[in-house]
Amino acid sequence: MANWLKKIFEPNYVKPKGIILYGSVQAVIQTHKMLEDKGFLVRLVAPPPEFRIGCDLAVEFDLIEQEAVENTIKVQPVAQNYNIVSAKEMLPDILKRSTFTEIDGYVMCKAGNMKITIEKKGHKIVNISGGGCPDIPYVAEKLYGRRIEEAEDPIKLGNSLCSYMLQISFDALKNKVKG
Repeated sequence: MANWLKKIFEPNYVKPKGIILYGSVQAVIQTHKMLEDKGFLVRLVAPPPEFRIGCDLAVEFDLIEQEAVENTIKVQPVAQNYNIVSAKEMLPDILKRSTFTEIDGYVMCKAGNMKITIEKKGHKIVNISGGGCPDIPYVAEKLYGRRIEEAEDPIKLGNSLCSYMLQISFDALKNKVKG
């Protein structure tokens, strides 16, 4: 079994979370109940002060379900004036750092557990690895073989924490090849 898969099934593994912010307590409670009724694992939490938008209460959900949560909110009769803050915005700075490795005409950049490798000449993306989010195979397929300067941003192709970490690596590599 892959190491990342083992990690997910460890008792102390904590799934990345996102929070839904509203300006009123009523909207938070209404959204919480609606999502709970639809089968989502949600809970009421106090958002970090820097993310509050008028209410000291928010709905927490599993980040991997962000797209389904947003789609559910959009089609249900709940308040539509909300903001979603995912773990990517709440990550500590240490996870936003990237490191480079250069070997035999290739440059690899790693951020968190996500890695992207390009050719030094031509800047073609030759490998994407790491993570365990379900959108990464799709993102990798869309980026593989393209020049990094011309490829679409990973975060526009996926919507998971892994896509965000890949975006950090992607941006760092783009900056490196520019200068």
